[in-house]
Amino acid sequence: MKIKIGIIGSGGMARHHLTRFASIPDTEIVAIASRNEQTGTQLAKKHETVFIPEWNRLVEREDIDGVVICTHNDSHGEMMLAALQADKHVFVEYPLASDVGEGESALQLAEKRGCVLRVSHPEAVSNTHKALKDKIGELGNLLLTSFVRLTPGRGARPEILFNLSVSGTPAHFFIYHIYPIVDFFGGAASVKKNAVYEGLKENGQYDGFVNTLTVEFKRGGIGQWTWAGGIAINAAEEHERYVLTDGTISDAGGEWHCTTPSGVTPLLIPDSPQQTLQELWFSEIRDAADQPPCLDDATVALEAIRISLASE
Repeated sequence: MKIKIGIIGSGGMARHHLTRFASIPDTEIVAIASRNEQTGTQLAKKHETVFIPEWNRLVEREDIDGVVICTHNDSHGEMMLAALQADKHVFVEYPLASDVGEGESALQLAEKRGCVLRVSHPEAVSNTHKALKDKIGELGNLLLTSFVRLTPGRGARPEILFNLSVSGTPAHFFIYHIYPIVDFFGGAASVKKNAVYEGLKENGQYDGFVNTLTVEFKRGGIGQWTWAGGIAINAAEEHERYVLTDGTISDAGGEWHCTTPSGVTPLLIPDSPQQTLQELWFSEIRDAADQPPCLDDATVALEAIRISLASE
């Protein structure tokens, strides 16, 4: 079964996904749409396909099975809904949407139309995520999960954090840190946040920031996230902890350990080969011909944006 896809976007993530999709047998890249005509035309030429300036024309094409959305965050919802309305399977860069209502409508449409809706969160094909989820399931109820990310005000590409103006909800920028926790522990009953910017200018740019998020999960337990950038620290640091009634899982130098009353043991991560997200999406599209698509990933993605957008 040949699967025909269209790509919306011509930036770095579009190029990344195109390379992955082009390596999958029985794939045909039918068209590329982009508001940047120069990069869009170049990408289409490289992959020997058609360039379309207007993304809605790509979505409407009858010779496309699935649409891959690699555009700015605030356009995900509109494009995703249009593609699903046109009975297209959708692969969308995270976040799922910048509006909870759009996310809810997308899930309803995907279920109604029998379309696959997958967000680009990599946990679905991660051996580490699966091992963590299995171990968490053995250690009782959640008490506390904490995540801390500290970034110095320098590095290879500091403009990613520090030369962009403040726009949208800070926690939404870090949705890729929220999604895996929601997959482990479910949605939130309440959300509290705080955000501080250092050197905030009239044009909205800033020199540093601290952003915190605290949630109470519906199933019990507390989740805390802290992101800080532009601070006086020698190198970037990241720490994660899952404190449960029967043990604690923590990272240490990139390695995971589990502490219980009987001692400390390393978390064993299988090294078995995994599908890529692109291959997984294709397999789900093939399966959708015989059975309703599984929307577990999109459901978790929706709960994750509920948390990030509730912190606005």
